[in-house]
Order: sequence, then C-alpha cells, then structure tokens
Amino acid sequence: MQLLFNMADDCCVGVVNRVDSYRVHIAVPDDMLLRKVHVNGYVLLHTSDPNTRLVGRIERVVWLEPEQQKLEEDAEEQYEYIVNNDVCVNALGTLKGPGGGREKTSFTRAVELLPEIGAKCFLLAGPYLTAFTGLVAEESVGLSNPLCLGSYTIAPDAKAIIDGNVFFQRHAMVVGSTGSGKSWTAAKIIEQVAGLDSSNMLIFDLHGEYAPLTDHPNIVRYRIAGPSDLESPGDDVIFLPYWLLGYEDMLALVLDRSDDNAPNQAMAFSCAVINAKRKALQEAEMLEELRTFTIDSPVPYDMEHVAAELDYLNREKVLNRSTGKENNGPFNGRFSRFLPRLSAKRSDRRHGFLFHLGGEQLQADYLHKLVDQLMHYNRPPRAGVKIVDFSEVPSDILPIIISLVAKLVLQVQQWSHAENRYPISLVCDEAHLYLPNRHSAGAAELRALAHFERIAKEGRKYGVNLLIISQRPSELSTTVLSQCNNVVALRLSNQSDKLAVSNLLPENLGGIQEILPTLGVGEAVIVGDACLLPSRIKIDEPEYKPSSGSVQFWDIWAEPNAKQDLTGAVRNMWRQST
Repeated sequence: MQLLFNMADDCCVGVVNRVDSYRVHIAVPDDMLLRKVHVNGYVLLHTSDPNTRLVGRIERVVWLEPEQQKLEEDAEEQYEYIVNNDVCVNALGTLKGPGGGREKTSFTRAVELLPEIGAKCFLLAGPYLTAFTGLVAEESVGLSNPLCLGSYTIAPDAKAIIDGNVFFQRHAMVVGSTGSGKSWTAAKIIEQVAGLDSSNMLIFDLHGEYAPLTDHPNIVRYRIAGPSDLESPGDDVIFLPYWLLGYEDMLALVLDRSDDNAPNQAMAFSCAVINAKRKALQEAEMLEELRTFTIDSPVPYDMEHVAAELDYLNREKVLNRSTGKENNGPFNGRFSRFLPRLSAKRSDRRHGFLFHLGGEQLQADYLHKLVDQLMHYNRPPRAGVKIVDFSEVPSDILPIIISLVAKLVLQVQQWSHAENRYPISLVCDEAHLYLPNRHSAGAAELRALAHFERIAKEGRKYGVNLLIISQRPSELSTTVLSQCNNVVALRLSNQSDKLAVSNLLPENLGGIQEILPTLGVGEAVIVGDACLLPSRIKIDEPEYKPSSGSVQFWDIWAEPNAKQDLTGAVRNMWRQST
C-alpha cells in the first residue's frame, strides 16, 4: 500500500489554502485539473507527519473567473491571470503507513491531523482509488463474519463491508422511498443474519411480504391469529393473550379517555384485574408469585371475572340505614359505556388473537411456549430468524400489539442473568405506522412509543437491537431516530425526509443528503459507526427476495387475456381467509 504514499505528481490537483475544524479548502490553479475533480470523490492530503495522510470527501467544487494582476508598475505594463478555483473537502479519516508499532498500512475514521497551509492534495482515482477501497475492504474482511451489502459505486470491484457487531449494537435504520430497493436491502441483511450458526432475529412483517424468505432453512414464519384461525389454529399461528398486556396498554385498548367517568373506570378496572390475578394464582397454588405479583405481571386471569365484578359495581345498591331505602352505590351507572365497549372488543373476531382463547392460552405455561417461539436462537431444527406476520391485526390496535411483543422481548432479556442473556434483533418494518412522532400519536401509538423508546435508549445493555425500516423517516419518533447510529439511506426525494436523515449525520457528512434524490434503484448511502468509509454503494441482489415488487400496470393492462377473480376476492373477504 506504499502506492498511496507515493502518488504521482500528475494526481496533485492543488494545495491547501484554508483549514477549518473539519473542512479543508483546496486552491486549484489549473482549470484542466479542476475538470477531474468531482463532488463526492475522495482525496488524500499531506500532513506534517510524512507517514500520515488525511482522507477527505469532496463536498463542493467552485470555478472562479481569473483575476487580472499587474506585475510591474514602473516598467512596461505586464499582467498575469490569477486563478482561485476552490475545492471544499470534508475530513473523513486518517491513513497511516507502516511504522510506529504498525506492521501495515491502516485506515481509521479518526481525524488525527489536519493538513498545513500549502500541503498538497492528491485526487484518488484509477489505481489509487482501487488500492484505497481495497485496503478498506481488506481491513473489514479481517472482521469476524463481516456483513457485506454490496460494492462501492466508485469502485465496483471493492466490496462494501461493514462491522456486524457495531451495526447491531448501536441500532440501525434502512430508509428509502417506495420502489427504491428498501425491502431488498432489508432482505439482504436478514439472509446474511440467517446464515450465521446461532442467529437470533425477530421480524415484524406488516404486509406478509417477507414470506418468501422462509425458503431459507434458518428462517421460520408465524402469523398472528386471524378470524379464520380461531377454531382450528395451525402450528404457525400465534395468540397474544390479553393477560400479557400491561395495565396502561389494556386501558389504551378498552378505555375511552373522553368519557367523564374514565378515571373511575380506570381505578375500578385495575382493582378488578388485581383481584382476578390473585384468584388465578391462588387456584394454581403459585404461592411465591402470589406474594410478589403486580398489576403488570403476565399472569393468566379470567376476563369474565373482571367483567362480572365491574357489572356488579355498575348495578350496586347500598342500604341507607337512616332511611331504610336502597341508594345507588358509588359506581352505579359509571360503567354503562365501558362494559359494552369491553364486550364489543371481546366479541370482535378481529381481536380473537387477544380474547378468543383456548385452554392452552389461559395456562401460565403458555408464556414459556410463546417466549420460546419468539426468542429461541438458531439450533436446528429450530430456525433463529423468526418472521411474525401482523397483516391480519386491525390497524387501530396494531401499535399496541407490536409493542406488546417488543416489550415481552425486553422484559425477558431484562430478567435474564447476564451470563444467559442471548442477543436478539427486532426488525421493525414500516415503522412509521406504529412509531410516529409524539405530536401526531394517538393513545395506542403513545403506548407503543413508550416501549420502543425504552428499547432504543436501554436495549443495548440487555442485548436488544432495533433495525428500523421506513419510507417516511420524517414521520418517525425523534427519540428512536436519534439512537440509530447506522443509516442505510436509499433514494429519498421528499425534503422533510432528507432533512430527517441529514440530522442524524455527523456535521462533516451533512452534504450527503444532497445525494439522496439522485440514487438509482438499489443504490444506497451507508453512514455510521459500523462502516469505515461512508460511501455510495450498489446493494447486491438478495438470494431470497421479498414479495415487494412493483406491479407492472402498463404491461398487465396490455395483456389480451388478463386474469381477474373478483368473486374469489369477495368470498375471501367474507371468510376472512385466503
């Protein structure tokens, strides 16, 4: 790699004439040299240490008209033209040659030395660019089981490899407009995770588009029970019993906060739930749990017991000893709206995965089975990557249900002994649908945000990672976004979305947002702690492709014998099954 420390003079494009904290300005005296300089290209700059070079990314190129300058005033008038072309470079990292305890050339993201005024600037192109990207790839290959998403756009032969440890430790997000290749990028990451011997990942699939990935031997798919699954559920069907919901989550589901009696309803409901849980623990002779349980403890209880107690309070009469007459009790009539609303939720088959439970789901052992399904790592014949299909969950309660699963994962990790805590990644597809900004969130979304924001802030210490996937980063929770230290950004053209992404970038990389609208399908900019070189890359095609391809409207409309089955579609709507 000494090639990079002995670059030919014809690669020198100018000299340093101004230095800021992380930005360097290069004066380019030759217009022909300026034509070789391209925005987002890379340069090497000399420093005071002959064994150290600063690596920079070209942010801006400015051509200025030459200024005429008089050479001698007393003699015959003579003039020359002074060219002040300016190239602005953002410092990216440091290239160090062998020596000082190093056996070979290395690249680091740390900016240790800035160049001096007059230092030469060399353009990284041709064999020099190949050598540099090869060095970055070579260092990344030294990582254990590196994560490779594709190749550099500027050097197709060099693989863009990132550190999988840092990528999942610090949370990450994949963003891009519809049709930009977002799902393919997610699938590329997922299939590489599935290829690891002991992988552990949980994917929240809202539209069933990741079902084709189950062709991979280490990926399995579960479905949240739909209306057609309630009587005879298959092995791939999951119920999420109501007793898993915390107190606030249950209230967000069944309580109307606009009701004048909402405070009384919430208080009485909490007492009824505690009584039902106490009764269940006594009947199961779970004495240790009986001494320590709380209203949020995941204890199976009988909702009929809760409804009956509330109904009694709603009709209660108390004897007035002074008059001998019966008066209304303190809660009489307070649940006239609450009880029908609770009954409607329980009888709605769309909510059957919560309330239409069999004997198995009402037993405490069901929690063991559910946790094992969701959190077991890859140990054949059990697959380590689990896709959970939420497509049949009603949209109004979707945030609560997804956050229920996320909260359960965090609680299990939190209550595991550190030596037995196994890391797991949560892939949040279409995250903008259930992790919105707080100012636009309803009661259900606020409950979901509470759980996910806690994972974003504290999950790392418990081995829980978030991989956020969204087409509208501007609509996502700012708290969750701020904790994503690795960004894979595909094409984004909306100004607010570009701004949301740029706010996550270091100041010296802010100009990258201008690239986002120009990216092609399957192209991405990767920035973060996990990649040595923030750059534009071409995502490799995944082997297992999600069913997210765009419908070819024009071609289908041109078919003379196109197929359509509206009768079957209506029948499926009636049966709530395909």
